[in-house]
Amino acid sequence: MTRSAKLTGNDTLNILFTCVGRRVSLIQSFRQAMAELKLKGEIVASDITKTSPAFHTADVGVTVPTVDMPDYIPALLEVVKRHKVELLVPLTDLDLLILSRKRGIFEQAGCAVMVGSEQAVAACMDKAHTNEIVRRAGLAAIRTCTLEQFRAEPFYPCFIKPVRGSAGVGAAVISGPEQLDAHVSIFGNRMLLQEYVYGQEFTIDVYRSRKGKVLCVVPRQRLIVRSGEVEKAVTVNDAQLIEAAVKLSEQLGDIWGVFCCQCRRIDDGADRPRFFEINPRFGGGAPLSIAAGANLPLYLLQEATGRPITAELGKFKDGLLMLRYNEAVFVQARHPASLPGYNTPQFR
Repeated sequence: MTRSAKLTGNDTLNILFTCVGRRVSLIQSFRQAMAELKLKGEIVASDITKTSPAFHTADVGVTVPTVDMPDYIPALLEVVKRHKVELLVPLTDLDLLILSRKRGIFEQAGCAVMVGSEQAVAACMDKAHTNEIVRRAGLAAIRTCTLEQFRAEPFYPCFIKPVRGSAGVGAAVISGPEQLDAHVSIFGNRMLLQEYVYGQEFTIDVYRSRKGKVLCVVPRQRLIVRSGEVEKAVTVNDAQLIEAAVKLSEQLGDIWGVFCCQCRRIDDGADRPRFFEINPRFGGGAPLSIAAGANLPLYLLQEATGRPITAELGKFKDGLLMLRYNEAVFVQARHPASLPGYNTPQFR
């Protein structure tokens, strides 16, 4: 890569997290990592509304336009300049592509963005391209086709999801043509259909340096999933999964920092893991890997400040079980009538 791995050489680092939403635990982990490194600096959080829980756990909360608005990037750049931000970390899929496209502008302003090139990010986010990446890595993929291809040669049960989707929206198991038609009528034709593979499902968290070296891999088995995000999971120190994730990372261009990938495997001792998803960002279940000793925020901050990265491949607590529950952030509402859902409740 042409960019330097050392982004800053001092003991102060201001970080901007975009689309912070509910990622309270992750922001707290970054705060703890900053304290461990004796780093001073502000944690800045951006979102489209002040009612995001993580918005109020940051040192500074900033409301910005939605990612599809032309003034989204200028608004972020203004935040970067005003708060002297040196590291930007996107937390959802929503702005990954536009940040990958505009990362050079942020770097000119002295701010590194934890995102790959537009080409690399687009390939990960397009589910059809994901299968190509998996095959190039010599790994097993899941049979995937477009809606048009599926209608010509249907197979059930199948798994349907948007070509570009997030948080499990528009994803479902389909058992017959009537259910398929109903689903498409709601979510549209830009869908991919996959063979529904029974078996264990894993998300694998990976830290990959700016030089392209994989330094940390933590497989975690998904036990219970709600609205696309893991609710119960357990870490698995599995050599086959770790090796597969390393091979996959070699095909990801300049994706750097933290990303996660997903696969399924029949637990019969012989089946290879079959990969179907690559998310070039922190996964929603990353707090489990962090709790297991793979301190992903610490590694990112170490690299961002030119320190040695202390990650060790395969070094994390095996069998750590995460049982998620809801917590609350309490903020005084000065104008309740302006809150989202005031006139009509929102359901998600």
